[in-house]
Amino acid sequence: MAIFALQFAQLLGAQVIAVTSSAAKAERLRVLGATAVINYIEEPEWHEKVVELTEGRGVDCVVEISGPGTLTSSIKSLAVGGHISLIGSSLSRSGTMLDPMLLGGRGLTLGSISVGSRADFEAMNRALALHRLRPVIDKIFPFDRAIEAYRHFENRAHFGKVVISNG
Repeated sequence: MAIFALQFAQLLGAQVIAVTSSAAKAERLRVLGATAVINYIEEPEWHEKVVELTEGRGVDCVVEISGPGTLTSSIKSLAVGGHISLIGSSLSRSGTMLDPMLLGGRGLTLGSISVGSRADFEAMNRALALHRLRPVIDKIFPFDRAIEAYRHFENRAHFGKVVISNG
């Protein structure tokens, strides 16, 4: 999801600051067009680096896919009036409580979706076709190796989509 978000942000002309866990993934994100990449293992307070890279302003939008462990840093990396798009449902299942003081007085907004509308899906497909955007595929597994595919995904070493094919 993060790579797809990077690709769409590029289409919209955004400058993207990506956050990842490895130097190898960081380099690939730069090749895909990330303006800057921060390794959150090396910089656990990565929101401070985001603010530094934006000359103290913060970012306008965060696409949050990681869940409860990164939400606070995502909020701290936002500019006044910034927005966080929570993708997926990992936060709703986690029981994580959000400190309302993080949001106070800065005009921040938070939106959450797990699946978009049909109209959004059709608009996305039109954009994909028009700009010839292709998802990054890490590895394709045949259906009879689906368990191996899930294990490959769970080890978090993949870069891009892990695909299970029936043909």
